[in-house]
Amino acid sequence: MKQFSHYLTVFFSIIFFVFSISSCIPPDVKGTADTQFFDLKGFLDNQITSLEKLEEKGITITKKTILQGQKTEQTLKKIDWKDEFAFFYSSDINTPQLRDRYKMEKSLQKWIFKTDEENLIVKEMQITFNDNHNEEGEISFKNVKEILIIQKDKNNIYENDRILTIKAKEGILESYSIKGSEDVILNEKQEFLVEGIIK
Repeated sequence: MKQFSHYLTVFFSIIFFVFSISSCIPPDVKGTADTQFFDLKGFLDNQITSLEKLEEKGITITKKTILQGQKTEQTLKKIDWKDEFAFFYSSDINTPQLRDRYKMEKSLQKWIFKTDEENLIVKEMQITFNDNHNEEGEISFKNVKEILIIQKDKNNIYENDRILTIKAKEGILESYSIKGSEDVILNEKQEFLVEGIIK
């Protein structure tokens, strides 16, 4: 089990390193000003603040990990949320230079952002709101019901596919998951799943 856990740590370190150096947003689209996009970073920061307060009151985090068919499960009382949400933070497309790179579809219940550009890793982001979403279109983090992010990163050496999901209730995280695969040339394709449930 220790050997598997060590292998798992190394594996995720590698895929996150590849993900980080390639970046979701190419160098020509960096920026910080507000846009019409969803403030994913702000949402995650807000969740971490709330979760750290709940940890002090005694919540339980059940974390399941599956790699190549091998499953581990941990019950935790405290977790490094910045590290746990690393892939989600790296998926933030809230930068003004991306306005013309994504097609937007907005309704009271759902916001959808899509792109076909190959150099953008985040291909799609969906934010689903609960029924209490403001009719004037004003968003609140407490109205977020689910976030779905689809990533695809491909070149001549590797191909990475990931689906990131966050589910919340009354403004507090209920669960999150990262499901995907990494296919590196000359190596066996690696499939993985990380899932966390908060109670």
